[in-house]
Amino acid sequence: MANMNLPVVDVQQFTKIVEMQFNEGIKRPIFGLGKGGIGKTESIKDLADKLNVGYIDVRLLMYSEVDLKGIPFPNAEHTKSVWLQNDILPTVERDGEKGILVLDEITSVARSVRTAAYQLLNERKLGEYVLPDGWMIVCLGNGEEDGGDFQGMEGNFANRCSIFNVVPNIDAWKEWAYDKGVNYLVLGYVSWRPSDLHTYNPDNENEMLFASPRSWKAVSDILNVHPYDKDDYLTNARILSNLGTLVGNHFLSFCKYKESAVDPSDILAGKQVKDLSGSLEVLFMTMQGVIKLMSDAIRLDKNNTGVITTDTVKKCANGVKWILGLRSMEHRVMGIKDFAANDRQSVTQMILSPEFTKYCPELLTFAQNNSGIFRR
Repeated sequence: MANMNLPVVDVQQFTKIVEMQFNEGIKRPIFGLGKGGIGKTESIKDLADKLNVGYIDVRLLMYSEVDLKGIPFPNAEHTKSVWLQNDILPTVERDGEKGILVLDEITSVARSVRTAAYQLLNERKLGEYVLPDGWMIVCLGNGEEDGGDFQGMEGNFANRCSIFNVVPNIDAWKEWAYDKGVNYLVLGYVSWRPSDLHTYNPDNENEMLFASPRSWKAVSDILNVHPYDKDDYLTNARILSNLGTLVGNHFLSFCKYKESAVDPSDILAGKQVKDLSGSLEVLFMTMQGVIKLMSDAIRLDKNNTGVITTDTVKKCANGVKWILGLRSMEHRVMGIKDFAANDRQSVTQMILSPEFTKYCPELLTFAQNNSGIFRR
């Protein structure tokens, strides 16, 4: 979409822009145009939950122009037509005074439906309907080469919005994935092969299935219920059904390294473990396993007592020592960055505390030399 003259942001940045504009009270709609399955819709839903405001998601492919504008019928005097409005749009009584209205799949609908939305975008009205003052409009859609059913985007439609080209970003997605409990095997694989986070290729018409953040979350949901077993044909077939055979078989081959990986609990216990630098697959899998155990321990402490216990600090110190002992600086930075991404505030406070420094003094120098890892 380079020829469309759009600024490029990742999903996390796009969501932050929406949050900024919502808090500023600016009424101009925001439009996110990007590949299917990268998490645009879910990120806006998560934002509405974070802001504790209303949320309405209108999948425009399900509606016609009449559905949006309402059904015309004569007034009591039979002197003019009025519109019987559909109840799909937000009302203060039902949905609250403030909220986010998402017009989803807007580039996949017929031009007549987009035309019906012009008035809503421009005047915050549609027929007899008036959008509540505290509601913001966010449009989402796919570009011509993004893997969706692209039906066009007229200039006067685009001119009614602030438009961004939203792209997948591995670090932003991993931060989201940690918060959602995505399986460590999935996180290990996309850390090892970040290009497989989203594999849609518009030039390959024979590939119906492709990997995307959405499909990786589906694979994670399966693995969180059915732990990987190379002999479990049905579960593995379900994994392939979400990723396609090319990426799916690569992922299943990666999972086989689970038998060679170091037990993350041994690392957190401070035991000496074998060098993993000879196999990146095993290293990334083990790293994500270590990060998951450390993050689970912190989350459990916060839920139970509200503070991180000394036992958890010691375990995390051992885990961080192991990460800092990796041969590659790139892997050390990735490990610490991914660990911090789980709960940035809690992790940063813990690893920069005097207690943590007592058990892992190596981190202080690392943190001073790589302070950007711990900033948003």
